[in-house]
Amino acid sequence: MEKEKQNDEHLNVRQTAERLGVSASTVIKLIRNGRIPNAFIFSRRSGYSIPLSDIVLIEQQIKKDEKQNEDYLSVSEMALMLNCSDSNIRYAIRNGKIKKYRLHNKMYLVHISDFDEYIHEYLKKNPDCLNLQETANRLNVSKATIGNYVKDNVFPNVFIRNQTEGFLIPLSDIESFEYTIKIPDGFIAVKEIAKILDCHPESVRELIRNGKFKNVKSHLGKSYIVSTDEVEKYYEYKIDQIKDYLNITNAAEFLSCDKDTIRSYLKKGVLKNYLYREKREGYLIHKDDLLRLKETLIMPNGFMKPEEAAKKLGIGVGQVLNLARNKFVNSYKIKKNNGAETWIVSEEDVFMYKKVKEQRFTPENPGEYTTLDAVNKFKFETKDLIVQVPESMGKTYELFSSYAKSKLSNSNARAETLKKKVAYYIKTLEIILQILDKNIYDLTDDEVEDILNDPNIVEYVKQYFIGFTQFCSENVEGCKFKNDYKTSRENTTETEIYSLHTFKDYFEHVKDIDSHLVHAIKLKTYAQTWLYLIMHLMNAWRSGDIIYGLPKIDFDELDIKDFTYFTNHKLTREQSQLIINQVHIKVGKIKFSKTGALGQFLCIDSLAIPFATAISIVELHRRKRDDRLLLSSINSNGVNKKFFQKNRSLENFDSLKMNRTLITYFFHYVSKSEGDAHLSYEASQILRSHINEDTTMVYIKFSNSEGSLDEISFNICERGHFGWVFNCMINLFFDQEHQTIQERTKMIQAFQENYTVPAIETYASFLLAERNQKESLALRIAKMSKEELKDVITMIFRGEMPAKTELAQCLSHPNCPYPTRKTCIGCEYLVPTEYLLISATEQIKTTMLNLYNSKTARIRERELHFLKNLFLLINQAIVEKGNEYVDTFIDRKQLKELFLALTEYKGREIVIDTPKKN
Repeated sequence: MEKEKQNDEHLNVRQTAERLGVSASTVIKLIRNGRIPNAFIFSRRSGYSIPLSDIVLIEQQIKKDEKQNEDYLSVSEMALMLNCSDSNIRYAIRNGKIKKYRLHNKMYLVHISDFDEYIHEYLKKNPDCLNLQETANRLNVSKATIGNYVKDNVFPNVFIRNQTEGFLIPLSDIESFEYTIKIPDGFIAVKEIAKILDCHPESVRELIRNGKFKNVKSHLGKSYIVSTDEVEKYYEYKIDQIKDYLNITNAAEFLSCDKDTIRSYLKKGVLKNYLYREKREGYLIHKDDLLRLKETLIMPNGFMKPEEAAKKLGIGVGQVLNLARNKFVNSYKIKKNNGAETWIVSEEDVFMYKKVKEQRFTPENPGEYTTLDAVNKFKFETKDLIVQVPESMGKTYELFSSYAKSKLSNSNARAETLKKKVAYYIKTLEIILQILDKNIYDLTDDEVEDILNDPNIVEYVKQYFIGFTQFCSENVEGCKFKNDYKTSRENTTETEIYSLHTFKDYFEHVKDIDSHLVHAIKLKTYAQTWLYLIMHLMNAWRSGDIIYGLPKIDFDELDIKDFTYFTNHKLTREQSQLIINQVHIKVGKIKFSKTGALGQFLCIDSLAIPFATAISIVELHRRKRDDRLLLSSINSNGVNKKFFQKNRSLENFDSLKMNRTLITYFFHYVSKSEGDAHLSYEASQILRSHINEDTTMVYIKFSNSEGSLDEISFNICERGHFGWVFNCMINLFFDQEHQTIQERTKMIQAFQENYTVPAIETYASFLLAERNQKESLALRIAKMSKEELKDVITMIFRGEMPAKTELAQCLSHPNCPYPTRKTCIGCEYLVPTEYLLISATEQIKTTMLNLYNSKTARIRERELHFLKNLFLLINQAIVEKGNEYVDTFIDRKQLKELFLALTEYKGREIVIDTPKKN
């Protein structure tokens, strides 16, 4: 009640300002100046609280002031009346034009009578006078000229009333002056002559000074007037003199060219009949010279202009000129009428070029280039080579053709690489046929080595030639050469990797979304560099696989239309996972060029949002320019150095080096960690000693670490693999210690909280069969050496042991123990990734549908067994990855509802209990 009463007797600043009709800042000033003495701050949030008694006193003071000042005008009121700015009124007060005024609250107030006096004295217009500008307008001269007339006392009654108005000239003086300046009949002023002759008045005065006009009179002291007859005669003379001439501008229009071209013709002497007038007119060129240049070039028989040839060939004029210079043997240059040289193109050259072009090889499907196209291209381009070599070399031609076609047809290379390979095979065949004087199989080892040591033969030809010799050794009997050959490449950086510090710098650099977002939206190349580097920090893909393997992105489930989305929003973890899942599914359908294996895309959690943001922005750039590839700029120009402007030490990025680095640190990380390091690594765990010096592998560089490897425990090794097979290999490799009693007790307690005894009994027989299978496999893994385990783990990491089921790896690859099975789920050799959960969801739904529609016990038993395997797979994922993460891939609530509906329908035929919690 007291608070409400207090609120009734007090107002805040805003309420006070509204009541007094002033601004809030004015109220604050009144408080600070002591005009409102009893104001106080009630709370920091509500601000000042002002008693009504103080406000009433202020209102009374305002009314008193208004009464005292009712005959006075403020600066703003005076400015409004005169339609001028407040500063003009203040200027008049400070300069004494408004003599009487008084100050009220530091504001000027002027009595109405004093303001009227100011208007009458300084501002009221005298109807019988004109100021300088008005006089200049009336006499059609400049204001400066009128000022000179005033100085020369032309207007005897001129006067100054005030500095603002300046000189005032009586109308009587102006009318008298107008009478005196009237030009006599038969004469014309300089300005009018300038208009007639289309020149500047000064040019007319120059003619007068040079005596071109004889009948000239002075007018008004410094001005001239000229006889009208003389002006007319001069005009007719001038027109007659230049009637057949054009100035540079008109000449350029006549020839449809640039003015600089006309100037060039004058400079080179192409145009000889011309006049040079005063600067204003410049050069005047005779029409006959211009007509001569416009005459059509007389074309010799059997020739045409480049423009005509371009139309016939369907190419640009520039391409025709290039062909004329380099390919067309019968085409040549001639001089045109303007003295310039131009190409004329032989009709025979055009005909032959068109014929060859029509016979040129084209792929079966435009826009594609398959291995079949590559083989056909090789056959097409080499079919005439056999005619150019002796008959005795025919066998070499046939053997190389077989070798090249075999290699091309079995190649997994992309279209661009295939095109290069075809060109290399063709060039190699041409050189072989040139340098050999006998068939390939008749060469001795010395002769083969001479070819390989020839400095004039390019390296790739030697490489392909070695492949050809190996092909002949395997497929031709009686080869005289016996040695195996290979080319050596001196490369000292094959095993070089980035330091741990540099690797971390790259990782932190790409993670910083805020520092890259604006630049990525602005520059396509910047965004592509960002995405390219993120891919290297997660997947050990080849550079070409990243450029050509990353798929286009759909935004169907996201509200991303253009770049403005990223100026107002940031992707959430869930939105990022939708994009990541989409990429993973699309990549899984792509074959990588070098190995032919299906692509495997893995995204680590700490780079999920940066990756999704980068690929979304790159996709928007791709759509804007309608590019075929996401990373088209990387393919053409490499990485954008601006991406590293905040850390110049990272500029020298190397794709292969980063691949080696990623795999090396992955292996170091796993080898240094106790337990299932890739699954449950904690920052507090103790790291083991350094690995042995003899554990070097391809792509992996093992050396003394630069510090504790927990520095790179920021999820770089979470590759998405889970399951007992992978855990078993890791545990055996790292000599896993047994659990303590306390640890085991904790696990048992957690197990009892989640499962009932009947549930355990239900699963017992199923899990027993699973255990029997896995025991034999565990024994096999245990017998592997550490070196073998490293090889297998690395191959799984790189996706080189694919299972039948997509999104998983197989420990027994390539020898499947169950070749007749259609799926790998339930197989003891399976090493799944979390992305397998996407397809597992659909398989569970399908299996439940099959159970629902089952007619026989055998079908129910089969589907039930498969369903248990699927549930076991999901349970493994939940245990190792967590509920929230697994829920981004599957809808467990929906699956549970389906399962409950199924069990209710089938009753006792289906007995699978579910845990109390998840």
